[in-house]
Amino acid sequence: MLILSVVAGFLWVPAGQAGTSAEATLDRTAADALAVLDAEAPVGAGRSRLSAACRSERAFAIESDALDERLDVVLPDSVFGRVETPHGTVGAPRPNGVPSGRAALPTGRCTVTIRVWYV
Repeated sequence: MLILSVVAGFLWVPAGQAGTSAEATLDRTAADALAVLDAEAPVGAGRSRLSAACRSERAFAIESDALDERLDVVLPDSVFGRVETPHGTVGAPRPNGVPSGRAALPTGRCTVTIRVWYV
C-alpha cells in the first residue's frame, strides 16, 4: 500500500501543477542561457555580448548574428528562444498557447529578456 501511494504521488499530478512545472523548468533554462550569453565576449566592444547589444541599435546589429547563433547552441535541442532588447530582437516569435519561460537581466543600458519554449 505504501509503494502504491508513493507511485500514485508521482503519476497523478493535477493539471494545474503540470503546466507550472514546465514553466518553472523553462524559466531555469532561460536563466541559464542568459548567464551563458552574458559571460561571452562581444563581437564588437563591451564587457559582454549582452551589454554590447544594449549599447545602441548599431551595436545590436553588430551582435545580433552571433546572439542568434549562440542562442541556438546554448538551448537544448527541443527548446526555441528569443532575445529581446529595446534595440532589437533575435529568434523566432513565440507561438501562442505553448508553455514558455523567461529570464531578464538588467545591464547598464537596458534590460535583456530571453523567452524560451518548446513545441
